[in-house]
Amino acid sequence: MDRSRWLVVIVLAGAAILALSFIDGWIAHDREVRGEGYRLGQITLNAWRSVAIPVLTAGVLAAVATAIAAVIGLRSPRASSGKLLLAGAVVALGLIGASSVPIGQDGHASSVDLTAGWLIAIGIGLAGLMVVGATRIAGPSPRLIVVLSVLGAVAFAGGAGGRWLGLQWKEGTGQHWSEGSYVRPAIAGARTETLTIDQGRFRIGERWTGTWESSGGTIVLAGDPACPDARGTYHAHDEGPSGVDLRFVKVVDTCGDGARAADLEAGIWMREP
Repeated sequence: MDRSRWLVVIVLAGAAILALSFIDGWIAHDREVRGEGYRLGQITLNAWRSVAIPVLTAGVLAAVATAIAAVIGLRSPRASSGKLLLAGAVVALGLIGASSVPIGQDGHASSVDLTAGWLIAIGIGLAGLMVVGATRIAGPSPRLIVVLSVLGAVAFAGGAGGRWLGLQWKEGTGQHWSEGSYVRPAIAGARTETLTIDQGRFRIGERWTGTWESSGGTIVLAGDPACPDARGTYHAHDEGPSGVDLRFVKVVDTCGDGARAADLEAGIWMREP
């Protein structure tokens, strides 16, 4: 095939990637929710939604930019460089390929797994076809092949690592508390109380005290002199406009025949400055 036909191949492959990018099927998003009940949610995403941004989206845009450069090359052969076409195609292939890497995040009450959808394989194949076409046009030297191989590896590794970091940042740890004091106003017959968390211990007024252990948003209370053999487990939820206040939901706590749980669940604990 001559140069013009390979340019047409690049244009058509880039246009196909763009068209397919709006179809849900690129990334499979599975979420398992535990704690207060058990739920499993499964959805598929296109290249412009949620966790597909920015890596897969950037891969699609790189393919589109390469296709546009190929269109320019068809209209004006001197205006389009085969090397630039090859670089753009390699970046598109690396970023789309990075979106096929399975990643996940485990929180205290939910887990998220991202895997490749059925369209990822098609996208990789189309981007690979663009690389083949650009290679035929550019006729790269061995040195350029090495440089572009490094570029593709960087795009792939950077995209995969960026997706993992982005997912960890987005999901967070689920920990909504910090050391310090929280006050619960007197409501529904319950008096005002102060919860203090300090260096792995807690105190609620003069009635409850002991060790404070946590994993994300799950809190475990133990070693309370009022009930030395009882352990209390709660889910701590963020409340308030700034998300620094706490609401406790009991999982199990038999301390004081349920009195400690009644104190913790009586209302919203507001963070003191």
